[in-house]
Amino acid sequence: MPSSSSDAPAFTQVDWDEVGDGVGRPGARTIGFGLALGVLAALLAYDFVINPDKTMAPLEWDVRREGWLVLVSLVVVARYGLVPLVADRDRTARYVDAFRQRRAGVLALTYLTVFAVIGLVGPGVFEFSYAKLGHRLQPPVFASVSTDIVHTYSCVGPVVDGACQGTWQYPLGTNYIGENVFKNWLSGIHVAFKVGISTAVIMATVATVVGTVAGYYGGVVDDLLMRYVDIQQTVPAIVVYIILATLFLGNMTNISDGGLFAFALVFGLLDWGGIARLVRADAMQRRTTGYVRAAKAAGASNLRVMRRHVVPNSTATIVTALTRRIPLVILAQIGLAFLELNRTRPVSLGNVLLVGVMGRHMPWHVKWWTTVPAVLFLVGMVVSFNVFGDTVRDVLDPREEAQ
Repeated sequence: MPSSSSDAPAFTQVDWDEVGDGVGRPGARTIGFGLALGVLAALLAYDFVINPDKTMAPLEWDVRREGWLVLVSLVVVARYGLVPLVADRDRTARYVDAFRQRRAGVLALTYLTVFAVIGLVGPGVFEFSYAKLGHRLQPPVFASVSTDIVHTYSCVGPVVDGACQGTWQYPLGTNYIGENVFKNWLSGIHVAFKVGISTAVIMATVATVVGTVAGYYGGVVDDLLMRYVDIQQTVPAIVVYIILATLFLGNMTNISDGGLFAFALVFGLLDWGGIARLVRADAMQRRTTGYVRAAKAAGASNLRVMRRHVVPNSTATIVTALTRRIPLVILAQIGLAFLELNRTRPVSLGNVLLVGVMGRHMPWHVKWWTTVPAVLFLVGMVVSFNVFGDTVRDVLDPREEAQ
């Protein structure tokens, strides 16, 4: 028998046990979440206050500000995404079965999983690439270019019939300054992953709170919050970032000062308006349903109703909206990096494309390997996020489950 809409996926549901009249105490998941954040806070204090000039023994970590933001984001994703799935295995099994029936969604998830794995471990497995001027414009493996292309530079691979052959030393060749394109590509994916997850968690948190409160209470509260959203959306986040980067170029874009950290904060705190409106619409629809009225009649507080019934039923909307916003945020960071308004270490795909087009005396199709792999990855990423979001919406929507 299909579950009711009140039994929606509890991805964002807070785990509290009832004690008396609407008074709750934190459950095991909430306590574990708090402990995880506490551990990160202690490590952060140690890194920035007690021992700011050295790596963190014994792990020898050198975590910058954007790295701490990513760690917090991973904890949030684990608490509100992975833990509920593991805890409710029966529901998860139904989701998996429904998801597997949608082949396009499976392919999109596979692509995004590879993207996430590379983003997490890629630069850790492969060392950073350094420019080798004597190895400029080496072709990728299984390809060759005329020795006129590498002209005064040495050909790393064999020369056959006047053509320089690619080698496994540089699987995707090298760029105009002799950097390994493959390693730069991995570094770019790592940066894209950090940008996507950190910005998405900030946007989802703010949008969920604002949208749920506005839709559930309505009236003056709704008017004030939505008017603020209207005002905020008149100035796009990318414009705000460009202005700040121009005024504070040394701090906003400098590698050592955390260009990704500033980017994630600006976009995470200013680019959530569209998601909040969608969540608001869901909250307005849910607040008059029978199970919400029943919960309120039983003495549940407004806060409990929102976190136990309203927010969980907005999960599909939130996930789908995020899958639309994440690739746009990543593309914005790449564009800013291409314009040298957001510098990162390791390098962003924007920097990969910038170096790839250097040497304008040479047409792009002659040195295609310096830009094409990055462009193909970005196309695949955008398509995969969109397909994955549509699939998740269909699977998590209670109305789909009841059919």
